[in-house]
Amino acid sequence: MRLAGVAMVRNEIDVIETFVRHNLAFLDALAVVDHGSFDGTSDVLAKLRDEGLSLQVAYDADPAYRQAQTMTRLAREALISGADFVFVLDADEFLKLESRAVLERTLAEVPAGMHAAMHWLTYVPDAFDDDTFGPGHLWWRLENERHGLMKVIVSRALLERTSDALAMGNHAVLSGAASAQPHARIAKEAVALGHCPVRSRAQLEAKIIVGYLANLASGPTERRLGRHWRELYEELRAGRSLDGARLRQIATNYGLPIKNWRRNDEVALVEDPVRLSAVRRYPGPAAGDPLRLLLRFAERLVDEERARAAEQSSSRSAAPTQYVAL
Repeated sequence: MRLAGVAMVRNEIDVIETFVRHNLAFLDALAVVDHGSFDGTSDVLAKLRDEGLSLQVAYDADPAYRQAQTMTRLAREALISGADFVFVLDADEFLKLESRAVLERTLAEVPAGMHAAMHWLTYVPDAFDDDTFGPGHLWWRLENERHGLMKVIVSRALLERTSDALAMGNHAVLSGAASAQPHARIAKEAVALGHCPVRSRAQLEAKIIVGYLANLASGPTERRLGRHWRELYEELRAGRSLDGARLRQIATNYGLPIKNWRRNDEVALVEDPVRLSAVRRYPGPAAGDPLRLLLRFAERLVDEERARAAEQSSSRSAAPTQYVAL
């Protein structure tokens, strides 16, 4: 059985090397689209690829965040290349399994024509003042997940049904406009996905600021996707500090509307570590400084606006003025 992974990443310098090395310990191939990173992520991906790892890297400079379309295309390409199943991942997600043999036997039981889904486990770091990603970030997880979401494992049915496409967030495969076929729920003992969305203060602040502004710059369609980030962005804009207690609350309620959040003392954690099977060779910067990344993002927007203005000016000058005799 051939297992592949696909991902779309942006500005994940603190975690990208661990993500690639750990997940490739269980997968036969990994394809990553770097969506306009400018924090050093691109350099690390290039070094990992040059090592000879089974890693494909492509670059997407389009400012619009078209995750569903991009991930659907990557999954199809992986299946066409011979994969039997494709794990659709984000850079803060790590496969959790004891045995590749058990995983293969479990996936072999997925009914023909059906996609699979694995448990999505939220991990909360020991502390939020360590910008270096490590085992302490994937040691404690929520005892109960309230978001009710799973992450999809795409089968070859994606090639058989041309209308199938991944939903935003990679939680399911949709058939047609909005409906979803049944997915085979995989037992967490066979495989689960460890998710660490809040790793440090600097990482989260940069993600909120640049992520929300990027959504805003992409146009009205994408703005609907950024409500969660908008609420946190407004906190930062108002001068509120994301201290340890607030970071823990964001982590333990991740994926839920803010109105449904619980206090930290109302959320129980259990010890259930993801055993990271990777050693970093390219430490570099730990996490992008929010102000520096914001400045880079602003510079990129200015460059894009200048390029559009130059293109419009060129197209106007290319058409000669027409004079009509009276």
